[in-house]
Amino acid sequence: MTTTLTTDRQIAVLIDFENTGLSSMQWLFDQVSDIGRITVKRAYADWANSRNRAAGDQLLQLGIEQIHRPPSAAAGKNSSDISLVIDAVELSYQSPVDTFVIVSSDSDFAPLVRKLRASGKTVIGAGRQDAASRTLVISCDRYLYLDDDQTQPKRAPRRGRPPKKQQPANDLLTRAVKATMDEHGKAMGSRLHQTLQRMEPGFTFRPGFSTFTKYLEASPEVKVTRPNGVGDVSVELADQAASGQASEPAPKEVKSTRRRGERQATADQATQAEDPVDSEVWARIDDIWQVRAGEPGGRLPGQRAASDAAQALGVQNLKGSPYKTLQRLLDASEYLNARWSRDGNSIIRR
Repeated sequence: MTTTLTTDRQIAVLIDFENTGLSSMQWLFDQVSDIGRITVKRAYADWANSRNRAAGDQLLQLGIEQIHRPPSAAAGKNSSDISLVIDAVELSYQSPVDTFVIVSSDSDFAPLVRKLRASGKTVIGAGRQDAASRTLVISCDRYLYLDDDQTQPKRAPRRGRPPKKQQPANDLLTRAVKATMDEHGKAMGSRLHQTLQRMEPGFTFRPGFSTFTKYLEASPEVKVTRPNGVGDVSVELADQAASGQASEPAPKEVKSTRRRGERQATADQATQAEDPVDSEVWARIDDIWQVRAGEPGGRLPGQRAASDAAQALGVQNLKGSPYKTLQRLLDASEYLNARWSRDGNSIIRR
């Protein structure tokens, strides 16, 4: 069937070769492959330069098109960068590409990123952490650090360049919890993960932790609980939890709703596996469904939704997961339930 090809995001990867090289390109392609098809791969450089020509075989192996632009003194700027910008703008208006991966650390690309996003495109940046411009990083929807590629040897910082000053992780996490928490001072883990990436496009819990939940549990700034032992995690600030601010009595109607939810969770718990899903998996399922359904009100066939969810859960089909059916999956995740509703054999984005 061709459904996947027509509903996945169409991705263009545009590489400022002289700024980043190719050492982690396969890793980068792997990182973005779960959100759609990479339909354009282009690397921009002066390929007549003998230093750049050596990369020719690697470009062919990766399926990357060489875009040759000799230096132009008259332009007052590297003509390869200008060519990349022109191609990106043309692709945004003349092709089905809706997601751009700009592989560069150069702040000069920030205006391009802002232009693409203003046109409704998603922009992912990628570059070396020691060289990445802060201006470029915060302009993107997300920024991937090529240094996170564990298959490549770590590169020493450039000579004469001081290490980048990163925002303290604990301060960022505290701000994200405050921005996400409800009136009881609690934030759902999957939504918190999404907020962190929106506040800091370069945020990642890897390579230090295998899951986002483990990253949260290791932080002294927050307290993590898993309601009824299943489903998404609940996060609150540690000092707030210690002072008891989040444990104020809830109104009667809230208590009643909570009791009904607890009874349902208890009934379902007997059929679920002992190892519950980590919160970032819910966010990943939501991201995939959003891509397929499009704008709020968009519809996704239940069979397609179940297949995507099974892939995110790492099983062949939902019957091999703790949730068995699409409805049970939605019931297990407050995060998904708040964003999707069932309508016959389909789900609809709220």
